[in-house]
Amino acid sequence: MNITDIQKQEFIDIISSERLNSYKTIQEETFAILLERYMYNIKVAESFYPILSILEIALRNKIHNSIDKLIKSDWLLSEIYKQDLLLDNEHKILMDTFNKLKFKDKNLTKGALISELTFGFWVNLCKKSYKTILWDKKGFFESVFPFFSIKKEMNKIRFISPDLKNILQLRNRIFHHEIIINHKIGIENCYDKIEKILLSISEDSLSLLTETCKFRDIIKQKP
Repeated sequence: MNITDIQKQEFIDIISSERLNSYKTIQEETFAILLERYMYNIKVAESFYPILSILEIALRNKIHNSIDKLIKSDWLLSEIYKQDLLLDNEHKILMDTFNKLKFKDKNLTKGALISELTFGFWVNLCKKSYKTILWDKKGFFESVFPFFSIKKEMNKIRFISPDLKNILQLRNRIFHHEIIINHKIGIENCYDKIEKILLSISEDSLSLLTETCKFRDIIKQKP
């Protein structure tokens, strides 16, 4: 990549030296290499969007519907008026979301509330603290993750919770425009973990990505 001094200064002004220098692997690397890595990081981050989007929507709907069916009908709206299933942190997230939506629209629907709650809210429901409340209930895990490969383990959620936590962290780094191509476990491993969890929710889910997901192609373009 040929870059003039004027272009270099303009890129530094709009991206910042600090951000570009975070892409260095050795001290002597050129500005052009750093800029290539920066643009590659953007492409990789973009390629994660389809699978993250499908996972987030699938997870929240599966968890919500499973609680609704197996534990407490119409639970989400009920929690607004009486805290029962949710622990304090998640209940606060729910109330903050409810109040924000209520301010915008007095005719609040359950669907709007489900979609407005953060991915972190739903991931938190998969933590150890919800084992007794949710995951130990008969048929609950199987309702959310019907295609999970391990069949006999009692505490199955412990195999998924750490990966969901890491996926949430990766998702937040992507949405805050941070570097992801240097991920400690490797960015391809990150993608494989998302695929694995998505497949445990729905074996047909990956077919939705056929036309939109470019990750496998983009990863080959590593500078």
